[in-house]
Amino acid sequence: MASETSKAAPAPAAGSLSSGARDLFAGMMAGFAVKLIEYPLDTIKVLQQTMGERYTGAWDCLRTTYHGGGIVALYRGLLCPLLGSMAECATLFVSYGAMKKTLGVDEDNATLTNPVPMWKYYIAGAGSGCCSAFVLTPVELVKCRLQVQSGAAAAGVAASARVYSGPLDCVMHILRHEGPTGLWRGNFSCLAREIPGNLAWFGAYELVLRSIQVARGYERKKDVPVGWSALAGSAAGVAYWGVPFPADTVKSLQQTDARFANRGFADVFGTVLREDGVH
Repeated sequence: MASETSKAAPAPAAGSLSSGARDLFAGMMAGFAVKLIEYPLDTIKVLQQTMGERYTGAWDCLRTTYHGGGIVALYRGLLCPLLGSMAECATLFVSYGAMKKTLGVDEDNATLTNPVPMWKYYIAGAGSGCCSAFVLTPVELVKCRLQVQSGAAAAGVAASARVYSGPLDCVMHILRHEGPTGLWRGNFSCLAREIPGNLAWFGAYELVLRSIQVARGYERKKDVPVGWSALAGSAAGVAYWGVPFPADTVKSLQQTDARFANRGFADVFGTVLREDGVH
């Protein structure tokens, strides 16, 4: 996701894609696949963050939501984040590739004896997170509001009037009542999640992959088998959510709870810490 550096890159061979086009396509496909698989779990996460007092835990939240609305309740509002995730991941991977180019990362010629410095991956990951947050915030806003509306109905909340009929109606409602800037409500919290989160994500992926490369004696990064790459990707996912999860909780509350709509990150963070602790 991003532009080329001022130094002209070699033209790609006929029939091949440029690195930017590859990053764009791979990011879109990755976003599509990930969102389809993770969406029910994401619904449970958001409901626990915003209506946690109604559930005894994740399993109770899953059971209540499923019994109240079926599998549809777990996938409510999927279309917007499905398309948004494709845009987000495309932005993320293109900007990550562009940041690596800016930092002079040459993975084609890097070897065990002449590796890419890890700090370059950390900076590139943080920079890509900054770019993706501006694409992601409106998508997260619509997703969270539809998830909370569906979850409240499934939980039998008395005041859970149906406000939005779908993603487009939700967008139009926000534009009418909050203006265009309303779509970026919680953007600072999203930045507070995405910058350290993607530093941890890309950093953990490259660090685990480098450790495997050293331990198994693979001379180049591209020599590492896909199974080991999948293991590195799993570690990256754990690192991503382990680092910035509190910021994600603040973002969800700012985007869905009227009490926190016009309050800053530090204020909401302090309130959650006082009222609910760190669990």
